[in-house]
Amino acid sequence: MTQPIHYWDPSIAPSGMSFVTSDKYPAWRGSLLVGSLAFQYLERLSLEGEKVTYREKLMEGMGRVRNVRQGPDGFVYVAIEGKGIYKLIHN
Repeated sequence: MTQPIHYWDPSIAPSGMSFVTSDKYPAWRGSLLVGSLAFQYLERLSLEGEKVTYREKLMEGMGRVRNVRQGPDGFVYVAIEGKGIYKLIHN
């Protein structure tokens, strides 16, 4: 058994997780995106090795994040319960 490198207390009820590997988001490359059912946001975690060095809440208040995936086109898509699928455009 190995301890997790990160956990949420209280639990965010994680749903969907994806690493950013695309050139569409150069500042986010290597970040982990995790959806939250309980608090209704998408969280971006910056990692250095096996350590979380920065956390950022995205899409707050939009609804329960059901899934997050990086598509073959390099863009990140986020499924929000009852609303649909959103494509993230980062400036």
